[in-house]
Amino acid sequence: MTALCRPSRREEAPQLARLWQVCFGDTDDYIGHYFSAYYRPDRALVLEDEGKLCSMLLTFPNVLVTGEGREVPACYIYAFCTAPEARSRGYGRRLLAWAEEQAAREGCSLAVMVPGEASLFDFYETLGYRTMYFHREQVFTSTGPSDCTPVPCDGVAYAARREALLAGQTHMAYPPEVLDYQRSLCRRTGGDFFLLGDGLAAVEADRDTLFCKELLVNRPQDAVNALLARFGAARAVVRTPAGEAGAGRPFAVAKALVPGWDWPADLTGYLAFAFD
Repeated sequence: MTALCRPSRREEAPQLARLWQVCFGDTDDYIGHYFSAYYRPDRALVLEDEGKLCSMLLTFPNVLVTGEGREVPACYIYAFCTAPEARSRGYGRRLLAWAEEQAAREGCSLAVMVPGEASLFDFYETLGYRTMYFHREQVFTSTGPSDCTPVPCDGVAYAARREALLAGQTHMAYPPEVLDYQRSLCRRTGGDFFLLGDGLAAVEADRDTLFCKELLVNRPQDAVNALLARFGAARAVVRTPAGEAGAGRPFAVAKALVPGWDWPADLTGYLAFAFD
């Protein structure tokens, strides 16, 4: 039997979970949450050889919104991995190429990935990807009381506020199902989506540390003070847009799936949710 790329089957979920755990070391609880909260067989793609699942990746629908307001369907590729014993055979490259073809057939103009380590940015460049998404990551501690009150919100309210705040900036927007999944990741830790004054935050909690997967506010320190007080936490690791061109930390890569695709002028685009 030759290697075959195909969508996964529902009964293969335990095998996918094991491969994910072996390759990335995530907890059974975290991996299990994906399969209970989001898994769709057609969005988990695999390469099978001799009856074994050798490579896998997961896909999420996204939309690139350019600074001019143009909306471009995109495919976010997640948990891309190959079993240790099956590496160096070209399985990963083959599965990724097939996933890109499938995404293009579904109308996506762009494939997006977050490299697991810094060295992989150069590797993905050899596969036609380019670094496009940047953000800042800072550690905050409280500086005192805040007059800002975090108000939990659902994905609909979060999306409306988010798009208003990011208007005019190249960024990734998320369909309701993807925002619901990110919110479920927040809530499983005791965090949530919050509106803060005229801004917002997506918060995951871990003992005395908050992880703000996204913070869009005019006064970051005041907002963090309010969140730390609400959760009784000591510190917050906070992600925000990079701002001006050339600033921030490289976070994700993108590849055009349509020949001659017109890249946006602003390549300092912003992507918040990588489910990391």
